[in-house]
Amino acid sequence: MNLYGAWSTPTANLLQGDRPLGALVYRGLFAMFGLNPLPYRVFCFSLMLANTALLFVFCLGLTRKREVGVLACLIGAYHAHLADLYYSTGTAYDLFCYLFTFLTLVLYMRIRESGRYPTWRQHAVLLVLYLCALGSKEMAVVLPLYVTIYEWLYHSDIRHPWPHLSKWLVHGAQFVLASILITALYVVLKLTGPHSMISNPAYAPHISLHVFMTRWKFYLTDLFYGTIAFNSLKAVMLWAMLIGLAVIARKRELIFACCVILIGALPFIFIAPRGLFVMYLTLPGWYLYAGAFIVMVRDWLLQSLPRWAAGFEVRPEQLLLFVIVAVLLVPLHHREKLIGNGWPIVAEAHVGGQVRPVIEHLTLQHRSLPRGARVLFLSDPYPVDEWMLTFMFRLYYKDKEIRVDRAKVWPELAQPAVRAQYDRVFVLDAEGLREVGKTE
Repeated sequence: MNLYGAWSTPTANLLQGDRPLGALVYRGLFAMFGLNPLPYRVFCFSLMLANTALLFVFCLGLTRKREVGVLACLIGAYHAHLADLYYSTGTAYDLFCYLFTFLTLVLYMRIRESGRYPTWRQHAVLLVLYLCALGSKEMAVVLPLYVTIYEWLYHSDIRHPWPHLSKWLVHGAQFVLASILITALYVVLKLTGPHSMISNPAYAPHISLHVFMTRWKFYLTDLFYGTIAFNSLKAVMLWAMLIGLAVIARKRELIFACCVILIGALPFIFIAPRGLFVMYLTLPGWYLYAGAFIVMVRDWLLQSLPRWAAGFEVRPEQLLLFVIVAVLLVPLHHREKLIGNGWPIVAEAHVGGQVRPVIEHLTLQHRSLPRGARVLFLSDPYPVDEWMLTFMFRLYYKDKEIRVDRAKVWPELAQPAVRAQYDRVFVLDAEGLREVGKTE
């Protein structure tokens, strides 16, 4: 569906549509590689590697500790319930959104760490990156809040921030102010008009405390591999613990991590639940918190037990801590990997097992079709409202005018006199795809 929409839509309309950046990438990959899925997966895994590198830079910039960045990457390197990211190119929008959101944030952090406000040219670059993030997925709307909170936590007095923030608003907040205006316009365009996102029940928000708690329990259970049976009380206790420890420890990075976790969830927490991949943009907050907290506890233990620390000449505790975390994670991930491995099996049964016979048959027969050909399926396993066969034929023959009709939808098409009007007639069932005569 994504591939067909990107290929069949005129470029001008594509740029004005939903998530245009991902659609343009789909279009480019299809132009180069057609329906071969391997290059798409290589491309997506390259994005995930880039995002992991961004996670390291993000954590390093907030903590000034490479060890925290390395631990965050170790913890975030794999999660069995993120199988959608590992197996489905349909989540490329999430990968792009993460890439451009955190690239923008990291670039802003680098500029501010140098003691300067962004120049006009740098403001322009930041805005372009933010537009790319918005063009990838709607989740990116939280970025202006991330930047503002970062400025408050890292470049002002947290208890008395206004003197600094007022100066920042005058001299260095052009990007944030412009991004807020862009975000407001973007949200209005997304939520109003005949093609409003919320007209789709899958994206219609249901704002209530009950929905808020129900969704959080759902995602937290997924995130923690079901090891904790979350109810409302346990979810509130988890948030209280995360925020309380951050405030008591007076660690800016822990407070910022809490903001990424809680604010980053607002775009999806009130809509119908999805897979864990929908939390992808908030996961750096979890990984930052985990890495920074582990190092903080380790350092506190070493300070409390000086005799232990005195025995280390080259700080081997760093390597030891890395090994301990890895040893704990590997069996946990291994146990849950069956769920991740089950994803392509389910996809094969529900989609791949119905797509592959069609594509393989067309490739094997290698028969051409006239432009605007009419194709009839006497039987097929797809639901009545499914357009998969149309997508496949139009993509395979690169012809937007091909018409694929189905007797399942219109039974009268199975009559011999009507069938004779079609260029090709097929049957798709448990035995695969086969062509039949027009009058059989």
